[in-house]
Amino acid sequence: MDDTYRIRPNEEAGVFDPSTTTTDASSNATSRDGVAGALWAALAVFVALNAAFSIIRPDDIVFSLLFGIPGVVCLAVLVMRYLSRRHA
Repeated sequence: MDDTYRIRPNEEAGVFDPSTTTTDASSNATSRDGVAGALWAALAVFVALNAAFSIIRPDDIVFSLLFGIPGVVCLAVLVMRYLSRRHA
């Protein structure tokens, strides 16, 4: 995140030099949105596959674990990203 009020060395008081900015907030937001979108898509795929295999093979726990665990991991990462962004 770019802080326009931070103290920068070698600058006169009251003069803002845009070349000293370190990050571009819009590019960071775009990359964060892309990762979140990929996580939501992966979560939807894992939930759909888990539901389909639960209907097709209700007694086979291997397929439930195969698609359930990555779905839970995607959900946990999304929650962690939300909470870290909320506290920042």
